[in-house]
Amino acid sequence: MSLITRLAAAAGLAAALAAPVFAQTTKTAALNGQLNWGDVVADINVVTRDGARSAAAVATAAGNSVSGANLTGDLDAGSEQTMSGATFAYATLHGGNVTHANAMSTAQANTLQAQTMNGALNLTAEQIADGGDALARSRVNIRNAKTLSAVSSAASNNAATAAHHGDLNVAITQSASNSAYAITDVDACCTGQTAAGASAAINTWSSSSSTSTVNAQYKQTSTGAASEAIADVYQNRAYGLTAATTAAANSASIANEWGYVQTRGRQTSSTNVKADTRITLPDFSGTTSISAYGVGNSTLATNVGSDMVVDIAQLNTGGVDANAQFTGASYDHGDVVMASTAIGNGFTGYVCSQCGDAALTGAVSQTNGGNILSIGSITANGAGAIVGSASAIGNSATFITTQKGH
Repeated sequence: MSLITRLAAAAGLAAALAAPVFAQTTKTAALNGQLNWGDVVADINVVTRDGARSAAAVATAAGNSVSGANLTGDLDAGSEQTMSGATFAYATLHGGNVTHANAMSTAQANTLQAQTMNGALNLTAEQIADGGDALARSRVNIRNAKTLSAVSSAASNNAATAAHHGDLNVAITQSASNSAYAITDVDACCTGQTAAGASAAINTWSSSSSTSTVNAQYKQTSTGAASEAIADVYQNRAYGLTAATTAAANSASIANEWGYVQTRGRQTSSTNVKADTRITLPDFSGTTSISAYGVGNSTLATNVGSDMVVDIAQLNTGGVDANAQFTGASYDHGDVVMASTAIGNGFTGYVCSQCGDAALTGAVSQTNGGNILSIGSITANGAGAIVGSASAIGNSATFITTQKGH
């Protein structure tokens, strides 16, 4: 599981713990209406002395949060969320020597989760973020550690849906006029393993289902100034480091198994997107992995075992920048792997048939008017293998059909 995937999972869990939960019955009907005008701030500062076994600073802030689950039947739900304030999460860890160091910050203006098991999910939802920015900042400043993890995640609107052994019918609208910033900053002497990540998105929706017939409709509109993810790491010595930033204006992911899928998506962005990863290691060993990924509009749709029909339209007029920088030296031939990727509009559709035929059909329309820039730089004295790539793409559409084992 990648760093950004773990980050998204942790952020979703934190939001669920803080959210009101719909009742669980054989058939549940629920309506949710939330309006928040004020700012929401979470700020944690942890100072540890030498010799601590573990130290963690975790900050979670959400303007509006709702979670609904029915594990024994259907869930019919409607939700409206409006966040007109700002959302800030700050997690800071200071100290000397510590075995395991961790800092995690999550800021979400609106967050929603809905799930069913052995029943259908029927959801109509709207999320609006029209106030201040969503900002998550994680800061670690220590001497030595066996493991160090620092991650930050910011989103204006975030929704997640799931249905297993039941149909999934979702109609979701997300619109935002604010900005999202995720910033991770690490300063340390020496570590065994370091993982640093930052993820920023204006509108994001992810869905997973199995043994389901899926009818999904989504509309995402981003008009805010910026979506930025920044990771900056400086260490005197590192024995293995992974650093990744991901920034998006609009992002949608639909994954299904064993059932027909029909999805219709409309994504529009004028937001400037930036993913920036900067690493400085005067002395490194092992493998150092660095990536920066920025995208204006992104849709990923996958189905296993049955047909899928897509109708996707993407319009991006904001600039997209991806920047990955590495400076360091190795005295035992450590490796460096770097990737910098910037995309205006991206779509990937994938269908896998495990028995018989399965088809991917439909239409994808992509229009990009923003400047796309991808930059990568590696300066590594004494390194073993050095691999670097930079990709800048205005519009990217990929259609894949395959069978198991091929």
